[in-house]
Amino acid sequence: MELRLAIGKDGLGIELNRTARMACIDVTEIAVVVPGVRFPLDVSGGVSRFRHRRGELRRLGIEIDARSLERWATPKLRGIVSTESPSVWIATRRDAATVGITSREGDVVLAFDVTLDTHEDDVRLTVAHARGMALSAPATTLAIGAMRAVLGDRATREGSRFTVARAAAGIARALLPEAGARAPSCSGIRWTMTSAAADAWLLVASDGPQADVVEEAARARESATLTKDGDDARAAGDLSRARALDLAAMDRAPRHPALAARVAEIDALAGGRAEAAIAVMNEADVEPGAARGPLVAELIAESGDASGAIAAFARIGDTEPVPVLAARCFERAAMLAEDHHDALVWLDLAVARAPAVARIRWTRASRRLASGRIDDAIADLEHVEAIAEGARAKYGVWRRAGEMWRAAGLASDSATLFERALRYVPDDPEALAGLGAALVDDALGMTSPGTKSGATSRALSPRAERRATRGAALLARAIELGEARGDDVSAMTLDLSRALADGLGDRPAAIARARAVPNGARGAILARALEGRWRAAVGDVAGASLAWARARDLASTRFEGATGEHDPRDAEAAARLLVEAAEFERETRGDFPSAQRHLASALRLRPRDGEIERAYRDVCARLAPPPLDDRADVMEPKTSIPSALPTTTSLAPMSIPESLAPEDEARLASRVEDLTRMLQGDPTRDDVVDELTALLVRLGRSLELFALLSGRLEDASPERRAKLIPAQRAVLTRLEQDARDAGRESEASLFRDARLALD
Repeated sequence: MELRLAIGKDGLGIELNRTARMACIDVTEIAVVVPGVRFPLDVSGGVSRFRHRRGELRRLGIEIDARSLERWATPKLRGIVSTESPSVWIATRRDAATVGITSREGDVVLAFDVTLDTHEDDVRLTVAHARGMALSAPATTLAIGAMRAVLGDRATREGSRFTVARAAAGIARALLPEAGARAPSCSGIRWTMTSAAADAWLLVASDGPQADVVEEAARARESATLTKDGDDARAAGDLSRARALDLAAMDRAPRHPALAARVAEIDALAGGRAEAAIAVMNEADVEPGAARGPLVAELIAESGDASGAIAAFARIGDTEPVPVLAARCFERAAMLAEDHHDALVWLDLAVARAPAVARIRWTRASRRLASGRIDDAIADLEHVEAIAEGARAKYGVWRRAGEMWRAAGLASDSATLFERALRYVPDDPEALAGLGAALVDDALGMTSPGTKSGATSRALSPRAERRATRGAALLARAIELGEARGDDVSAMTLDLSRALADGLGDRPAAIARARAVPNGARGAILARALEGRWRAAVGDVAGASLAWARARDLASTRFEGATGEHDPRDAEAAARLLVEAAEFERETRGDFPSAQRHLASALRLRPRDGEIERAYRDVCARLAPPPLDDRADVMEPKTSIPSALPTTTSLAPMSIPESLAPEDEARLASRVEDLTRMLQGDPTRDDVVDELTALLVRLGRSLELFALLSGRLEDASPERRAKLIPAQRAVLTRLEQDARDAGRESEASLFRDARLALD
């Protein structure tokens, strides 16, 4: 920074020779008067000649450019909307600015306004109209945190209001000593002008009258006074107390929009309070010129009014000044629209507002793909590729696109997209596997990875055979590379098994590959099912039956009792495979009990599927009805476990029909859950144990029964043990027999040893 001497009617002064930078602030003017100087005066030494003289600050001018502020604030805002440094957008106006903070992926957006007013030499910044989308905390909480991160210890906070004390004096006393002058006296200095021009704030401090406060800043100041206590609790993370304080403040200022918005954003984050939050927002007054944000639209969508939510998102997108947030509002409207044409209209508006947000491009590409506009979808992804930085990011774009195209059944185009990905990372296992699977799908003319193959290999044209062979080779190479890196290659192995069976007709090798997929893999159920299908095709009927049984066990373990923890489409696919297993047992082996077990498991996964229910009833009709005795095992009629326990309990007994219809089985399973909760609440209830034991026997849930009885035996009295041991011996006999039937000899030996230990 350079200073110069100035001689005028007020005497000798020191001025700024050129604009100086302090953090994100450009200091455009400093005027200091050196008192007590008489003329004539020797000024040949320049500023350094008067460095020991303390001057008086008469004028200071600063300019805060929005672009400079964005760059300076970005690293300080890490952790507000994501763990990475966000994208920051700022637009200024007279005594106010709008701030947008967006995660790098564009999925999380925080927006808020900051108003400026001054008092003497103090600058006061107030957070107002906080809003956003996909936020992890209330928008106001995050906006206050963002301002605190930017200002640091330069400002003190009261609620949503930040005060930078003696700002002009602080700037002058920081800059002048660096340039070789003494820090000036700043008595009588106040901010006399605040304005905006060319996307920058302009502030001037002098000894003139205080700058006026504009209406927007005055409104924000009054709102901050009302919300102070709630905002302090909110900033401390105590949202319950913040909500209570906001409601108390609404008694003093009914229908205040800032208080209503703060209450509604807490309710929206809590979930399940959509109607209450909407009522609070609708009853509040509308603040002129204030951005309401997408909160109301999200609440309307949560309440189930899709058309109303679409209209609300569209209105907000039209008026929202932050481009990314406006684009996300249009994107949400598109996601709620059922018609592809309407969705694409909203997405076109979204892309127009934020053309550089990759997320929105992906959403539009997906919709365009679904509506058959393939070339337009590719054009969107080419824009995403241009936005991506680095070879690895560009590779990720085309690999994801290849997977999307393959899922849509466009195998040939999918192969082309995977080839684009390999241009950037030639030896990546996932892209190689995707290309190989796409080539196989294209050769077979398949529309989805789960398409059922025929009993014999289909005739392929020479070109298709070459593509299938090449695809299998690429999959094998991908597995080698993946194993070398320690990656999970189960999905690749499953694709290779399909290529070997359906493309090359080598079912024995395909069976070996499918068998190598571990039980913990996501595709394990499909792998066991395909193994069963292919074993049946090569004549290994017994091996096929065992493979189908393993598929059923995996489906039961993964999906039953795990509501909300899995994709419903996976459960539906597993149910369809179990229906195929039942068809195999019934038509090929004539084993109706096994078919019944498969269909019972399928029905537990899809309890309202009429086709499965009809198949289950048909199989039940072919079986002899089980005995009425409580010891019958309806789900597994080939073997029954004799129960030594009385079935009458103090609880209301549940009537057991001769044959369990699907709805009866569901009723019994619900009763089991109720009894389990009772036992967890009071482990001393032997009557609950007795009823639970009888129901688990009927439902064929032997492992659960074994676990229940084992736990009860540990602390049982001698009289109680005498009643429990026969039932435990019976269930161990059953488990041993099931393990032997499935070919698991080591497991059967363990159950036998446990049974003998009871004797």
